[in-house]
Amino acid sequence: MRYIFVADDFTGASDTLATLRRAGLKARLYLAAPSCEEVADLDAFGIATAARSMDQQTLATEMQCIGHQLLPHQPDILHLKVCSTFDSSLGTGNIATSITALSTQLKPATTLIVGGQPSLGRYCVFGNLFAKSADEQIYRIDRHPVMQQHPVTPMQEADLRQHFSAMGLTNINLLDRITLHNDDATPSTPVLCDALDNHDLKRIGERFRHALKPQLWVGASSVVEALYPTPQAIEPPSSLPGPLLVFAGSRSSVTAAQVAATSSMVKVTISTRQLANQSHAEYEQILRHLREGKATLAVLDEDTTHGLTALEIAQHSAKLIASLIRSNSIGTLLIAGGDTSSLAIHHLQPQSIDYIGPLEAGVPVCAANFANGYQLPVIMKGGQMGSVTLFDKVCVLTCRND
Repeated sequence: MRYIFVADDFTGASDTLATLRRAGLKARLYLAAPSCEEVADLDAFGIATAARSMDQQTLATEMQCIGHQLLPHQPDILHLKVCSTFDSSLGTGNIATSITALSTQLKPATTLIVGGQPSLGRYCVFGNLFAKSADEQIYRIDRHPVMQQHPVTPMQEADLRQHFSAMGLTNINLLDRITLHNDDATPSTPVLCDALDNHDLKRIGERFRHALKPQLWVGASSVVEALYPTPQAIEPPSSLPGPLLVFAGSRSSVTAAQVAATSSMVKVTISTRQLANQSHAEYEQILRHLREGKATLAVLDEDTTHGLTALEIAQHSAKLIASLIRSNSIGTLLIAGGDTSSLAIHHLQPQSIDYIGPLEAGVPVCAANFANGYQLPVIMKGGQMGSVTLFDKVCVLTCRND
């Protein structure tokens, strides 16, 4: 079974890559569709895009192009990898637009949306999405303290069928968990599947693994968990090369708590207003610390009067990170923020990305492979991911390699 996934950002792509590797599949990640010869020895591969930050027309064009490029690969399973919180809007990162564009090219016989990822505290029950927050409480997604006020794609509807309808996909049927576990007939596709626990995921895989193909699956890395329910243990890396650069581009409260808890790194605050100017003092300060071998935490200031859009901030941040990497002063890179991560990786243009090992749930360690043989360990985390001590934990790993 050839498994191909198209991810709407790099953080999600790296997590799905990790999940496939833990499932025992030989898999690799790319930034554009590879040739059939490049992936002949793989069981699965993925394409990391910046779709989460794209407007509707740009997104439609991007996904139609990718879908056309994937036709020679004849995938049995095409996985549209989206954030486990399904945050998306009509005008930005529209998941419904991606589904329509890919379907136009690949003409799937079966279309499934897996509504939850229990391993990350995301639960879908009777079509409604719930998510665990940093306080360990579970909230309906439209009442989640972070997701209800997301700066770009706030979640204002918990019923995923209604959420998709508002974005233009109106004909979704529900396979609730009661029907899922009995022998009732499966609704016609597209189908939204409840997922409250791993038993639900396993049952989804059992019901649809042998359904008509090609199949389009939409969801987080729980799609892999449904199709390959028996993961293998992979050891985390014992050390990573230094110096470490952590760039906190996410404005989420989870990332803010991680920044506040960091005690083992030099901290540099970057003026958002001056972000477009890569010769500014903060940039030189970061570069100096890295060249001195110091683990460095770069954080955007809290100014909200800069006049830049969220996309412009992510684009300028990505250019700054790319310039720092080209200075050959970074041993390991950690970026907090899905849009910033995706754009930074696309600026760097590695040939491919491999999985190194686990760090925390939803936060894998990967390696960006470049044409000159250079390999950069990269850790890309979404705004909601990681423990409060994540940055210090990575810093310890880089110190072990000194």
